[in-house]
Amino acid sequence: MRVKLSSRSTKIVLLVFILVAFVTASLFVFRLKSLQLISDTSMQNIFEIQEMYAQTLQTKFSDQLNMLEAQARYFENVDLNNEEALKKTITSTKGIGDFKKIGVVNKSGATTSTEGKNLSNIYNKTYFFDAIKSGKPQISNRIEVDENLDPILTLIYPIKQEDSVKAAIIGTLSYDVLKNLFAVSLFSGESYMYIISADGNVILCNRDKKRNLYNINIYDLIQNSAKTESEYVINKIRADIIKNQSDFMTFNAKDSYKLFAYAPLGINNWYIISVIPYSYIVQKQAAIGFWVYVLLGAIAFTITMFILVLYGLFKKNTSIEKDNERLTIANNQSQTLIFEYDFSRQQITFSGDTQFIFGTDQKVFSIDFIRAEYYKRIHNDDKKVLTELLETIKTSLPDFTGEFRYKNFIGNEYIWLRISGSLLDKEDGSGKKLIGTITNVNSQVLHEQELKSIAERDKLTGLLNKTAMEQQARAVLEQASEDQKCALFIIDLDNFKKVNDTLGHLVGDMAIVDAGKKLSLIFSEKDLISRFGGDEFCVLLRFRKNLSTETITNIITEKAQNLCTFLHEVYFDDNTAISVSASVGIAFFPENGSNYNELFDAADSALYKVKANGKNGYKFFEKNA
Repeated sequence: MRVKLSSRSTKIVLLVFILVAFVTASLFVFRLKSLQLISDTSMQNIFEIQEMYAQTLQTKFSDQLNMLEAQARYFENVDLNNEEALKKTITSTKGIGDFKKIGVVNKSGATTSTEGKNLSNIYNKTYFFDAIKSGKPQISNRIEVDENLDPILTLIYPIKQEDSVKAAIIGTLSYDVLKNLFAVSLFSGESYMYIISADGNVILCNRDKKRNLYNINIYDLIQNSAKTESEYVINKIRADIIKNQSDFMTFNAKDSYKLFAYAPLGINNWYIISVIPYSYIVQKQAAIGFWVYVLLGAIAFTITMFILVLYGLFKKNTSIEKDNERLTIANNQSQTLIFEYDFSRQQITFSGDTQFIFGTDQKVFSIDFIRAEYYKRIHNDDKKVLTELLETIKTSLPDFTGEFRYKNFIGNEYIWLRISGSLLDKEDGSGKKLIGTITNVNSQVLHEQELKSIAERDKLTGLLNKTAMEQQARAVLEQASEDQKCALFIIDLDNFKKVNDTLGHLVGDMAIVDAGKKLSLIFSEKDLISRFGGDEFCVLLRFRKNLSTETITNIITEKAQNLCTFLHEVYFDDNTAISVSASVGIAFFPENGSNYNELFDAADSALYKVKANGKNGYKFFEKNA
């Protein structure tokens, strides 16, 4: 007996078959997307946790340096050459913060503690030299041991008298204090983190709570724990650290596959590295895959509905999980106030959320109250914007637009605001009023500044690039008055090509970065410092008009000597050592050139003479030499 299906039944069977096939295919697609989503979410969580730790450590060190700054003020009026007066002031100082010891160190590196005891001389320490030379606080780049052979990290803050560094105050943090900041276990206790310096030296690690792990090389650890070749991982991390970049990669260790995620810490040139077993992500993926296969045996309609619900809940759960683990989300929402300034009443009325500007919901203010309470929150460099606004009102110009930085009440930090207004007649004919808006344009302005900085800066050193240097230097010289003095330095690294060819481009890049940092220490922020490309740098100095020619010559000579001294470095590997020095050509404005091109040619000519005479030196341009 044959059973013939009706057309309607056939359609239902076909529909069910299509539905099951569709749901099955959808489940496989869902599984693939779920696995990718888990991987992406895990990486996002890792980087957010790294950011949380970075902010915690930045705040910690900032607080400690602020405490040292407060202590340094005690010595601003003390005769540092009077040992008795100095010792009396030191011993009256009490311990602060988490510091194990506090002491004062003179320019010779001799250190006296708050107990009046002599501590180890730190003259040969890099952080001591950097603090004395730059006048800025420093943090040691590795763990040291004190007189009791206890591991410590040293912070140093310069003591200035008459605008020059005369001494410094130091504080030491014990390794136990530092390790407490790093004690949290994450990802079910299976992960751990390192803090390393730019050269790979381990400063902190939370892998073993019972054992201190420091002053060993992270690259040696990677190589010793590798199951296969580890050179790619090591070279990749080194290259990214040179470029100040974040990234992650998988690594085949002897015990298991691991995931390395690393990012700049924002202190010194330190990096934070998270190490997570790759099995953590695989287990998460396997759990999702199991439930997908279970669902394949259910009824088509139930499978379809369940997938929709599960997928929706999964996305929602992922979003909630990310929100809970994120430490801070910056508030960059666009905020706008509408205002009306009534001249006759000397009164301003606002519409909108006034909290972010005034810290209150009040909408009506007198102009005198605004000036007294809120004018001081405008950045000093931008107060001219309101002066221009008042001038617009006085001269009855129809429209005005300007931007300024304002210390807001949400976060108490400077943000960029744009004020726009139009001058109109009041409806009753009794005078004028200004109607306009104040808008939070912080994100837009910062983005524009970032794009400008990227366009103007050398990617490797962060100094001005050749194009930006030429533009800015020409502008400075064109606007210079007759009695304005300037000097142009052209600096060339000797034997740099040999470093690249023999030791490799990674070492070459390190040499360029090192030279850029030293230039930033030798010259000030007001000087134009640039990398022209390759191993060539260019610097333009501007001098105050009241300086004598002799003083200017002495300053330039000291700078040139420092360049030759500090840029003289030896770079080496297991087989080869290469000495890199500096050749420097110098020209004066306006004596050696009345414009940028002439000045550059003069300095380049002086540099050529140095190169011809054996390199490693400096020379002033001489017209007939």
